[in-house]
Amino acid sequence: MSRRRTYVVATVLVALSCAAMGWAAVRPGDGIGHRTWVAAGDALRHVGDWYRSGPADRQPDWDAASLALQGADASRGPDLMIAHGCGSCHVIPGVSGARGTVGPSLAGLRHRSYVAGVLPNDPGSLVRWLMNPTVHAPQTAMPDLGVTERQARDMAAYLYTLRGG
Repeated sequence: MSRRRTYVVATVLVALSCAAMGWAAVRPGDGIGHRTWVAAGDALRHVGDWYRSGPADRQPDWDAASLALQGADASRGPDLMIAHGCGSCHVIPGVSGARGTVGPSLAGLRHRSYVAGVLPNDPGSLVRWLMNPTVHAPQTAMPDLGVTERQARDMAAYLYTLRGG
């Protein structure tokens, strides 16, 4: 099956799923036709918008989507890393003064299989690591820096934007 056909089939399945959810949400005695079609139409519009806003080759960037952190702001990451002193141990592209050699370079972190060799490299694991590394690896040289969840989410979002490695 071609990729285009796969996306068309997936879109139809999403629309049918939305219609079924809309149907299930209607109370007995309410008119179901209009509400169901409105919900399905909204879902299709959102899927179409997402598809049209994708890369030039019209293929979704599944790797980037898998690393997305809801509610995170990658632009705050560099300032947070400066404030927590991350650059004294790590090389971090885009972070002023981050030329440390104690820990590994964080360039290309998104392409690694593990965070610190102990956690799978996914957004949730990276956030947990940044918040409290010694819980996951008691012998780690990385100290607990008092990073909040919000800060960790922003820092992780920034780290996942970095290329190279």
